[in-house]
Amino acid sequence: EQVRAYVQSVADATPENGASIIESSGLAVRKSPTHAARAFTAKAGAVSGTVKLYAVSVGHRSAYLWEYSVDGGKTWVQTPVSLQAKTTVTGLTPGQTVQFRYQPVSKTGPGDWSQTVSLIVK
Repeated sequence: EQVRAYVQSVADATPENGASIIESSGLAVRKSPTHAARAFTAKAGAVSGTVKLYAVSVGHRSAYLWEYSVDGGKTWVQTPVSLQAKTTVTGLTPGQTVQFRYQPVSKTGPGDWSQTVSLIVK
């Protein structure tokens, strides 16, 4: 274990040569998991004028406040609160560019508003 830890510390110090350092010591290089980072996304819904929003979950017993803007973020329209990190916004005008944002609320209180995402409504 000490040798493995030492080799790892040397490899971490020079990331561009890290894999070759580990292999030259006789150890195997483990592949790091390549999970896609979760991000706030907006996708066109199945019905014209609808958008599906997916947020990063902040855990159980959390709520999510959702808003959208059709005027570049000058004014915001609230949509119903959800208890899941996803929602569907309906009644939007097709062809219009809409900005969306959300605010998670957990047992420790409200979080910051997310970055906005934009989508042209289909």
